[in-house]
This record gives sequence, structure tokens and C-alpha cells, in this order.
Amino acid sequence: RCQLRELITSAAYVELLSRQILILLQSGAIKAAETVQGDVRLHASKVEGIVLAGALSCIHREFALVRQVPVRQMVNDGLILFAQSDFELAAKHFRDAMELQQSLTAASNNDSSTLMNTDDLSSTIYPSWKDLDSPTLGFGADPSLAVECINNLSLCLLYSGKMRSAVHEMESLIRKDPCEHLTEGLAFNLCTLYELGSDGEECTKRKKRLQRVAKRFFLHDIGVESFRLN
Repeated sequence: RCQLRELITSAAYVELLSRQILILLQSGAIKAAETVQGDVRLHASKVEGIVLAGALSCIHREFALVRQVPVRQMVNDGLILFAQSDFELAAKHFRDAMELQQSLTAASNNDSSTLMNTDDLSSTIYPSWKDLDSPTLGFGADPSLAVECINNLSLCLLYSGKMRSAVHEMESLIRKDPCEHLTEGLAFNLCTLYELGSDGEECTKRKKRLQRVAKRFFLHDIGVESFRLN
């Protein structure tokens, strides 16, 4: 029970501190964000140590708050590097985070037959969540950080100044899996690159082609404004 409490509490602190880092970066306090990221690494190492011990590996697979810890740490590193204008290295961190997220999601789906639901945690092996006195500090986590990784990666590519390679990488992501990779942020940033690298007629043509891809795969959450069409 103590180990379970420590696992979830450390994961919750990673989420809490990561939100603090985002606020600090938005206010320009990069050094302070780096300091907080040091605390994130400490809590992330605790989570990793407990998970590697094996006893609570099913909790790691089942609950996003715990599962996303290494991904969140990579995303934080990428955000700090972006704030420092190291766009290429930041992009690498977001690529790595996206790949790790995909592997974790795949592993979680493959193990679905052996995973426990929340009610199972009241068994004799694991204490009830109610017995843990809200160890998550009121914080949850998104089931996947893939969209966040993709949006941040596309922004890094946009700011890198390498328009051709940036467009190629964004379009490659869309071709690989449009349902997962074609987000509002990626569409907006890719269309911005179209404007910077193409003449008026060719730019409009490429934007409309991207919009047709979104419609074909029923991505109705991507608004028309994301395609920057007049």
C-alpha cells in the first residue's frame, strides 16, 4: 500500500510540476522552469524505480497518470529547449516523446485482456483508491500526449526555418496516419509553411488538398480556420 501511494503521488507531482513549467515558460522564466524540471526528474525516477520492481506494473499500464510520466518528462525537456530557441533539439525530444507514447499505447492495448478496472483495485492485492486519501492530488492525465507532441513538433519545424524539410516531415506524418497526426495545430502550421513557400495559386491548392484529407477521414474537429483559407 505504501508503495502504491508513493507511485501515484510521484506521478501526480510530475503532472502538477509540468503544469507549473508551462506557466513559467509562458512568462519567460526559463531558468525557473529548468529548476522545476529537476524536481520532475526526481519524481519520474521514483516512478520508474517502482515500476521496474514489477509489483505494480499493471498500475503503470492501466492508469495514464502513471503511464505518461516518461513522455511528460520528454515533452517538458522539449518545451524548455524550444523556449531557448534550440528548435532542432526540441523537435528531436518531441519525436522521441511521440514514439514512446505510441509504444506505450500499443503495449497498453495489447495487455487489455489482463488489465484491471478501477473496481478490481479493491481486491485483496491492491487497496481501494478511496483508501489512499486522494494521492493524485486531484490531477488526472490525458489518455495520450500524442496530439501535444505533434503540435509542438510542427511548431518546432515551423520555427526551424527549413521549410522544405519541415513540410516534408509534416506531410509524411499525415500520410502515415491522418486520423492520429492531422491535428488543428499541425494543419495550421503546415498551411503557414505553404504560405511562406508557395505562390498564391499553388498555396491555395495545397491547403484545399489538406482540407479534403481532413474531410475524407471525418476529422470534423479541425475548423476551417486551421487551413487559413480566405
